[in-house]
Amino acid sequence: MARSLCKSGFTVLRFDFRGSGDSDGEFEDTTLPGEVSDGEAALTFLIRQRSVDRRRVGIIGLSMGGRVATILASKDERVKFAILYSAALDPLRDKFLRQMDKDKLEKLNLGEAVEVSNGWYLEKKGFFDMIDYVIPFEVMGRIKIPMLIIHGDRDFVIPLEEAEKGYSIIKSLNDKNELYVVEGGDHTFSKKEHTLKVIDKTLNWLKRVV
Repeated sequence: MARSLCKSGFTVLRFDFRGSGDSDGEFEDTTLPGEVSDGEAALTFLIRQRSVDRRRVGIIGLSMGGRVATILASKDERVKFAILYSAALDPLRDKFLRQMDKDKLEKLNLGEAVEVSNGWYLEKKGFFDMIDYVIPFEVMGRIKIPMLIIHGDRDFVIPLEEAEKGYSIIKSLNDKNELYVVEGGDHTFSKKEHTLKVIDKTLNWLKRVV
């Protein structure tokens, strides 16, 4: 996606949250507030670049990144548009609790790292305690900037219903808001045909909005 945006003339900053990819830190020490802070720092860095028009800066997030993007869009006036891919918008604490057995819960209470959702997340108690410190559904109603929500109808990690609920909240807040469902798309749009659909929709929407 970043390469496609650059080829279309957009300036793009792609970064890893702390403890992930090439960023410093340990993944198991990650917290949602920390990821939001990382996003704020990335925005600050981006708007300081001479080639960037701060009046047209937006944010794109996938999965938990979509959760972070929603939180930033609700409170950071520097964000002028937001795009959510397979975003985790629902409260997660109860969802994770249902997926963890007794042994994992005991480890979590002792501050040890635990695995939840088939390897999708590995975190310590600090993250678990703060994972719902902001619930996207509760702040989406205050987001007035344009938003595009893209979700696959074969996403078994974050169900399509979450995207539909999120869109129902923002639908009337901006006439550019849109929900795009990728038929057959999984959580990461892993098939090439689905990836291309996401790229095409994103670029066409941005050309209308930015």
